[in-house]
Amino acid sequence: MINKIDEHEEDIRVVYKIANKLEQRIATLEKVLASHAKCIGEMREEEIGLNQEYRKKIVKRMGELHE
Repeated sequence: MINKIDEHEEDIRVVYKIANKLEQRIATLEKVLASHAKCIGEMREEEIGLNQEYRKKIVKRMGELHE
């Protein structure tokens, strides 16, 4: 009977250990995802800024062509 209890306690410890590792990995992934989202947002801001500059240049050039 005591052996069964010890086995169950060991099983519970193993499950908690696995759950703790999973929680740590999830927390790490959340940080990485947040970092990537920030980088993507910055890239999009730069892209939008570049696109606006290109648009201005194109409009200016087209205006010059029609003069």
